[in-house]
Amino acid sequence: MNKHFKFFSIVLAVLLMVLNTFTALPALAGGISVVSITLSNYTASAATNATIIFNPDGNINSGDGIKITFPAGYVISNVVNGDVAVTQTHTTTDITKGTASVSGQNLQIPITTEGDQVSGQITITISNNHITNPTAGSASFAITTWDLGADNAWGGSDTNADTQEDSGGAAIVVGLNQVNISATVEPTLTLSLSTSTCTLGTLSTTGLSTCSYDTEVSTNADSGYTAYIKADGNLRNATNSITNVADATVGVTNSGGVSTEEEYGISTTNASSTIVDNDSGSDCATLDGQLTTAMPGSALTTSDQSFATSSAPVSADSTTLCHAAVITGTTPAGAYAQTVTITVVGNF
Repeated sequence: MNKHFKFFSIVLAVLLMVLNTFTALPALAGGISVVSITLSNYTASAATNATIIFNPDGNINSGDGIKITFPAGYVISNVVNGDVAVTQTHTTTDITKGTASVSGQNLQIPITTEGDQVSGQITITISNNHITNPTAGSASFAITTWDLGADNAWGGSDTNADTQEDSGGAAIVVGLNQVNISATVEPTLTLSLSTSTCTLGTLSTTGLSTCSYDTEVSTNADSGYTAYIKADGNLRNATNSITNVADATVGVTNSGGVSTEEEYGISTTNASSTIVDNDSGSDCATLDGQLTTAMPGSALTTSDQSFATSSAPVSADSTTLCHAAVITGTTPAGAYAQTVTITVVGNF
């Protein structure tokens, strides 16, 4: 062999060695990141679904594969291809998987068609509750991506050999991963009265005598409140009482501007109550001293009657109660009095 040929042979041998070294290296990327594993049920030994999300930090191309390695204790043998869905962040063309299969603790997913954003985030969902959790404890999942070789299938050797590209992982806790947060809101209910006296003054045959006071209720009861009123008896003196209203209106009936009926009653500005709503448009002060406009009125009794309600929590909900009376010329003289009691019940 001459020197020139020998030198050529040595150079060729070295070049082949270098080329073989390059082709043997796997195409490693930066590593899988932003990994999350979410179970639909974290109860120990329970059936569950799973959602796995990760960034490949490399390209997921046609002919690649994704392998999810479940920790020991998880039962995944019941997972079938129809349970598994794969999607990737894309604009028009999504990634397409081949037939997913289970091998031991590995869920193996071949990729048949790459999406239009080959490095986009991957989401894998496993449905139909075909995964069974282990007993309580921490577990680490491994996620790897592979070049499946010339046959585009798991397994094989030589040109069909699988070559790992990226890897990543995440840990979750089953049975002990939930923290119960508790808090209490104390029930509140307040009632305030604008005054503790309501003076009708000197009752007259020529016009209504009125007085009023406001109630204000605040409560955080979910269904609001109901306010009630009751009397200790009629508006009375030692021997006589002013007649309670019976026709739902106090006043107006008169002859020549002189009342022909004796009546006493109460109205409320809150509708939908037992006590009649004063919807005449005239407030209590306006009604005082005249017979032209009657006041809608209810008779007070010794039993509770509702005069205000709310169906939701309220703050400073105000209601006006108006008392009105009119007499005839035969109403006995005397000092008349009555005590009413206001009660509010929170609808908790």
